[in-house]
Amino acid sequence: MAETKKRTAEMAELDVNNTGELPDDLDEEQIQRMLAEADQVHIEQLTASNIKRLVNQLERKIKKNQEMRIKFPDEPEKFLKSEVDLDEELKRWSQLAASPELYGEFVECGGVQLLVNVLTHANTDIAVDVLDVLNELTDAEAVGETENPQAFVDALLASNLPELSVDTLLRINEEASEEDAKAVSNALSVVENLTDLSPDVVCLRYAKVSKFLPWLLKRIRQGNTVDYNKLYAAEILGILCQNSNECKELIGKADGIDRLLRAIAVYRKKDPDSLDEEEFLQNLFDCLCSLMMIPAHQITFGKAQGLELMIRMLRERKFSARGALKLSNYALANCAANCEIYVDKLGLKPIFSMFMQKGVKVKRGSSQETEDEEHVVAIIQSLCKNCTGTATARVLNKFTENQSEKLERLLELHEKYTQRVREAEERAAERMDDEDLEELKVDKDEQKYLDRCEGGLFTLQQVGLIIVRLANMGNTQVSMRLLELLDIKGVGVEDVAASVEEYCERLDEKAQTEREEVRKFARYLVEQKTQLL
Repeated sequence: MAETKKRTAEMAELDVNNTGELPDDLDEEQIQRMLAEADQVHIEQLTASNIKRLVNQLERKIKKNQEMRIKFPDEPEKFLKSEVDLDEELKRWSQLAASPELYGEFVECGGVQLLVNVLTHANTDIAVDVLDVLNELTDAEAVGETENPQAFVDALLASNLPELSVDTLLRINEEASEEDAKAVSNALSVVENLTDLSPDVVCLRYAKVSKFLPWLLKRIRQGNTVDYNKLYAAEILGILCQNSNECKELIGKADGIDRLLRAIAVYRKKDPDSLDEEEFLQNLFDCLCSLMMIPAHQITFGKAQGLELMIRMLRERKFSARGALKLSNYALANCAANCEIYVDKLGLKPIFSMFMQKGVKVKRGSSQETEDEEHVVAIIQSLCKNCTGTATARVLNKFTENQSEKLERLLELHEKYTQRVREAEERAAERMDDEDLEELKVDKDEQKYLDRCEGGLFTLQQVGLIIVRLANMGNTQVSMRLLELLDIKGVGVEDVAASVEEYCERLDEKAQTEREEVRKFARYLVEQKTQLL
């Protein structure tokens, strides 16, 4: 504190005049100290009456610094004073975040364009200060209080902020100091702030900046530990992955799938050492899951030996196993090629082991158990649906092992999730009546469907799909045993048919073939049961 007061006194002795200009007789040591301590100098408060004048003052100081740099390119001591003036003027604008009502005037005065353009400054320290200011100004809460938030975002994008901020990011050596590392954090924070305000437009704009995705993909693999910026890079990559298919396509073209797989591969036999590292790994898995929404990326994932890695992780049962389970689900969904690879690479043993809850370290009845069961049955349903030939026979054989214990487990799950869905409906009925829904302008049928989904409807439907597919695979032993167990467990084939019919009704027009196939299988199951009566 004493040192701070001493420096403040020294700066006061420099007698900054009322025009905001600094005296000319400064040596380099004084200038450097002022750059570091500029935020301690008194700064005129922004108001509606002076904002236009202060924007003009910023423009003058930018021009003055440019002129001095051009006039004395090889004599830094002669343009450093103008640089200090500019640096102090830039820091003034952080206070604008506390006055959201002035954002509109700032845009109209051309302040946004001026500020963003300073990111091109030859002195990286100046550009870094601009990032700090922009981080404050783009805070979603502050922008949300402005009269027209979108106008401010549009002004930033029109000023080429994505391109210029990424150029600045590439100039920063974050290993040089804590300040440089903070500057990288600010650059990423600006991206996050803007995506909160206008997700689709901003994500696509940043994804199209040619060097940004490669930088993120490189940063997530940099260093042996997970520091703040490494975690942040993974978060930003996840945000970009989730917001548009075009972003997913661009990440795929940047070799994103292979790089992400390499980043998670280190956790096959190693658990994360901290909560931050756990979050980092989960972000990487989420990125890959989002990318699997593109069919071509699923094929790339299979060819890059991604499925083999997932199978190994499931066998190891480390922290990464749950992420591998979820990612396997996404990679196999509607992808016949990957289903064949999964069976060929011996993925049946670990997935059916999890299906039977053998060696699973999960608390019974927990949300984690529910999530795992959803992914497991979805994977098995994908295998039943997409495998052909020998692969299909191997899947069927799993259901005949150990006196058909897996068929029993399947029907236990059907009973379990039928009950959960019923209970979810009852809770919803008690919580809100039809009048409440009408008042909130919520569709009654849609809300009922959402409540049932929360209770586990998707898992119930996947179990039903497995049942009807098994009954139609042409294996008499499996079909007869399945019908026998349905009777013993008291599970009506009509209930199974009803759950898959609801699934069919929610399929879009592109899934017409699947809809017809599933309905045909359900009718056949009912017919088989009728013939036995």
